Amino acid sequence: MLRHQLLAGVALVGALGLPALPATAQTQPRAPDGAVQEDIVVYGKGETRQVQTLTAADISAAAPGTSALKVLEKLPSVSFQSANALGTNEWSTRIAVRGFTQNQLGFTLDNVPLGDMSYGNFNGLHISRAIASENIARSTLAQGTGSLDTASSSNLGGTLQFFSKAPEDVMGGDVEASYGSENAYRLFGRIETGDLGGGVKGYVSGSWLDSPKWKGQGKQQAWSINSKLVVPLDTRGSISAFVNYSDFKDDDYMDTSLALIKKYGWDWDYIRNDYPTALAIAKNLQSDLVNYTGYCAKYPGYSQTICADDTYYNGYGLRKDLLVGANLDYKFSDTVSIKLTPYFHRNRGIGTWWTPYTPTPGGAALSIRSTAYAINRGGATGGLTFHFGDHQIEVGGWFERNGYTLTREFFPLANSNVSSIDNRQWPENPFYIQYQYDMTITTGQYYVQDTWQVTPDFKVTAGFKGLDVKIVNKYDPVSQASAASRDTSGTLESKKMFLPQVGLNYSFSNAVEAFAGYAENMRAYTTEPFVTNQAGFQAIQGKIKPETSWTLEGGLRFHLPNFDGSLAGYHVKFSNRLLSVQPCAIVVGCASVLSNVGSVTTNGAELAGTYHLTHALSLYGSYAYTDAQYDDDVLSGQVWATKGKQVVSIPKHLANGEIAYDDGSIIARIAANYQSRRYYTYTNDASVPGRVLVDFALGYRFHDTGSALDGLEIQGNVTNVFDKKYVGTLGQNGFAFSDPGGTLQSMLVGAPRQAFITLRKKF
Repeated sequence: MLRHQLLAGVALVGALGLPALPATAQTQPRAPDGAVQEDIVVYGKGETRQVQTLTAADISAAAPGTSALKVLEKLPSVSFQSANALGTNEWSTRIAVRGFTQNQLGFTLDNVPLGDMSYGNFNGLHISRAIASENIARSTLAQGTGSLDTASSSNLGGTLQFFSKAPEDVMGGDVEASYGSENAYRLFGRIETGDLGGGVKGYVSGSWLDSPKWKGQGKQQAWSINSKLVVPLDTRGSISAFVNYSDFKDDDYMDTSLALIKKYGWDWDYIRNDYPTALAIAKNLQSDLVNYTGYCAKYPGYSQTICADDTYYNGYGLRKDLLVGANLDYKFSDTVSIKLTPYFHRNRGIGTWWTPYTPTPGGAALSIRSTAYAINRGGATGGLTFHFGDHQIEVGGWFERNGYTLTREFFPLANSNVSSIDNRQWPENPFYIQYQYDMTITTGQYYVQDTWQVTPDFKVTAGFKGLDVKIVNKYDPVSQASAASRDTSGTLESKKMFLPQVGLNYSFSNAVEAFAGYAENMRAYTTEPFVTNQAGFQAIQGKIKPETSWTLEGGLRFHLPNFDGSLAGYHVKFSNRLLSVQPCAIVVGCASVLSNVGSVTTNGAELAGTYHLTHALSLYGSYAYTDAQYDDDVLSGQVWATKGKQVVSIPKHLANGEIAYDDGSIIARIAANYQSRRYYTYTNDASVPGRVLVDFALGYRFHDTGSALDGLEIQGNVTNVFDKKYVGTLGQNGFAFSDPGGTLQSMLVGAPRQAFITLRKKF
């Protein structure tokens, strides 16, 4: 708590005290050569909502390959969790903003929708697969609500927009090699064409990652190709096109619980190096399935008694993605312009688990249970902009058609001393198909907005959008489960054609401005309602409602000679919350179904500021208070007292502090991130404690014109410097109403201290 108070105090002093300095025109500190130092955080000057942007300078200071989501955790109200140091393990990666979790936020890359980026995403892909972090120019977070033209059907809360780098004007390239803990290494290279004539230019890059897990067996392997081409259209605009491909293979970390951590320690994981014991556990479990009591036994090589579900053999995920898109930006005249982004995305993915509950017929006591995904989606986003006097009117929309297939299969394993299917291998010839759903998802969104510059100092934005998402599901007869039990063929539609948004911005001077905004949003249904039995789907069809929210926010921004910062407060009402519950008394007995279970009220405040002591040295601090509470008790077998309880997995206090130095040659950063206690039960009877994590970076750039060293950079990164043991991700297998024994196996521990060394060369 003391450390939390200190960090919060730094942010508070920076955000509240420094604006008292004389109000003058904003000037950035300049390096000795006259170049303006690139800011770490840009505070959204002139915006009518809470907005901050991180630049490429901040991404490059992290260890190569670090997820762009992890880099964003320094911004106020952002809570990020992962089981690996780079934040790229998708099963464990979670981000939350202002009380909304990842699948309630919106994400885009160069205006292409990425869906909600959840694991096994049905309508997009994770940013770590969409583009290499070295090719990201900036990342913009709108904590409260995204702009009306953001292509998202999930953003009850904020949006994250990623933008790729533009090609260089001069032919050249970049190469990068990194080596770190657990013998991890990563290679990256980019070739710039330079100006090919008439302003046409482009680049092609490739990356390779081989990162063994920090505990247990297995690794993360990934390679990608990114390419971009820009073609000017006279002086009126340009077309930029990109083709990105990713091949991602990831051995997961095993889900754990507080009880398992207490029993086995922080390093307990899958036993992928011990197939015979995994078989023995499965055999013992199956002998006890009739009267399941959590069969426990002693196994050779283990000092403790191992119970069923204490460990499994393995689990991994495979993903292949092709993402193609183009951005047309064209000005017909001084008053009319257009932006258009057509795109196509194809994905094939699978998640696996060696299950002891389903033996292979005539084979091993284990089998592999898999969930396979296939996405084929195409669409376009865009809009027209008209300038009339003091008004800028925008009209546009988004259309997408997505063919999505979801399959649950079981694959055979031979009765041998080693697994007959290798990890990171796509299994073939299932002995049982539990279900296969073929869905057609059609999304349509429109928006209209007027930006009125009432006076030189006062701006008003007002508009609205409409969203219509229709999912048509067909139960594929290839499934071997009876149609009566798994056939959830049918249609669900999320439709709300008037979602208003209004914002204000007033500049008191060049140094201080105020902003305020109100917005309404809807989150369309996902595929979750269909993944149940027939009775469960029929019970909710036509009865559940899509989740909605409204957000009211306001604040101040400061742009002083050596200080930039913001102060904001907000109020959010989240309605029609969806949760799978048993909507009757336990003595009556009824199946669990997806239901609307009430609302959530969130109040919060955010402070952030950057102070430039010199052209090279800066201090950054942020603090966020998030009070997110359930408004209703919930009936699920019994009435659970959730009213007034804190929302699961959301820390009430978040704070960051960072010291950064960059004089063009020496680069150094030390950053601390604090998160307070998080609950993982709806009644708040179980939680994980808060933690402070410290990261460090130190590097040097060589400037020896004419020598081989010119353009060379060496950088070292250390994450979790003090080797803090802590629980990272919560809820990847859902949350519980109560967990007095700490047995809910739905959390992952964070990575210990990890170190990386990197060489970069620009030529």
